[in-house]
Amino acid sequence: MRVARWVLAIGTWAILAAGLSAFSLDESKAARDALIKATRPGPGASPAASPSPSAGSPHVLRTPGGNVVAGCVQGQVRVQYLSPATGYRIENADRAPGPQSRVTFKTDGREVRVIVRCEGGDPHADVTLG
Repeated sequence: MRVARWVLAIGTWAILAAGLSAFSLDESKAARDALIKATRPGPGASPAASPSPSAGSPHVLRTPGGNVVAGCVQGQVRVQYLSPATGYRIENADRAPGPQSRVTFKTDGREVRVIVRCEGGDPHADVTLG
């Protein structure tokens, strides 16, 4: 009699677990479908244009030694973030607002010098490898 109760209990647990798993899978699929529908334009709709960056908004300037995130405000360069590439380190950095900003990324035997200036309201990098 005890064995029959255990078999019945295990069978009931298995059925409930399977039912709950199926229910959660249906919810996951419904959530995924809703997300896809929300991010894709409907039939006949043209996709929205991505906004152009506003003046002074930061730009990522990519170099072999790392990335410099900088913006221009009233002709002044403002470095917001420096990210050395793998194996490089920041050797020297002038992050104060000004007409230009200098950054040096360095690794064993190689140096990347970056001078950031504002041109037309946007930051531009002059890169020298050494």
